[in-house]
Amino acid sequence: MPFVGFSGSTTFQFAAHINLRFGCGVAATLASELEALGVRRPCLLIDPGVRQGGIGAPILQALESRGMASSVFSDIEPNPSDTTVHRAFELSKADGCDVLVGIGGGSAMDTAKGVGVLMSNGGSIADYDGINKVAKDLPPVVVIPTTAGTGSEVTANAALTRSADHYKMSLRSPRLLPRLALLDPLLLRTLPRSVAATSGLDALTHAIEGYLSVRASPLSDVFALSAMAHLAPHIRAFVANPENVEAASSMLMGSMLAGLVISNTGTGNDHALARALGGLCGVAHGVATALLLPQVMRFNAAARPERYVDIARSIGLSTAGTPRETAARVVDEISQLLQDLEVPRRLREVGVVEDQIPALVEVALKNVGPNPRRTCAADLDRILRAVL
Repeated sequence: MPFVGFSGSTTFQFAAHINLRFGCGVAATLASELEALGVRRPCLLIDPGVRQGGIGAPILQALESRGMASSVFSDIEPNPSDTTVHRAFELSKADGCDVLVGIGGGSAMDTAKGVGVLMSNGGSIADYDGINKVAKDLPPVVVIPTTAGTGSEVTANAALTRSADHYKMSLRSPRLLPRLALLDPLLLRTLPRSVAATSGLDALTHAIEGYLSVRASPLSDVFALSAMAHLAPHIRAFVANPENVEAASSMLMGSMLAGLVISNTGTGNDHALARALGGLCGVAHGVATALLLPQVMRFNAAARPERYVDIARSIGLSTAGTPRETAARVVDEISQLLQDLEVPRRLREVGVVEDQIPALVEVALKNVGPNPRRTCAADLDRILRAVL
């Protein structure tokens, strides 16, 4: 995989402070890992679907067998709100918890991060919206992803919704990095088809937007291209059967690598619009990023066409012809992927109406900085209308 544009004069920064265990069955080691951290009273923040599916039960039993009484909070919605974070914090404080364990997708993991911020820093979670506003280290945060999507297990970010105005906040600080991540492909076995599809497409979007970002570096490029090579060839097989361990392992690895990428590169127009759709319209994040991806990639192709050649190569497409022709081939493949995975392809399918477009554009325009093609409000308006 090439170091595109690399030379001896290249200057860049890349931060990757992670601690993870990867492999089938590693989730069962949680109790011993917590003992190694010197903590005894975990608060488990569990996605409600994960809890209903029974995934959390063996983990709770293992903790109890080691004498660790656990508090459990599972009232976590997609696009978790500040209200949810504060309620989870009150539970953890009342029960004297000294470690937070997020089990689920990005919503559960980001809720755990938010609770950790309140435990060590106090105040309102809205106080920490933005960059480097978390002054004190968090108590240990351990995460166990049960989807291959957000990459939150290795990111220094948390996306939480402000209830007062439905604005989707973005908390960003190195202190938000989890102390430990346990990546177990076996936990993906019970994923519903729709969640497997949209979370996987979200991970692919991370890799693509990170590779096209104006903040991309030779090092982030390596991770981004590797993430695409793990995700694209396996996503159809994984969605068809999440019990396919090889496919699940590749998806989980690709999601993690893509998370490392966006922690350093940021994202572009796709995520700017998806965050607005999540906050203002309640659209699930994976659904939003997936349905926007072909149109955003079509818009960005003119800015970095040579990078679309690398994307094509990484996802197994022909690179014959000009970069412009290859870029069109990549966009067509992404569109076909959405069709094959049967995810929503129009905003109207998820309840968005035309009257909401101006407000969505206003919010999204604040977050387009890393996008490779300069973007104005009219551009975002056209992208939304193209997928309405």
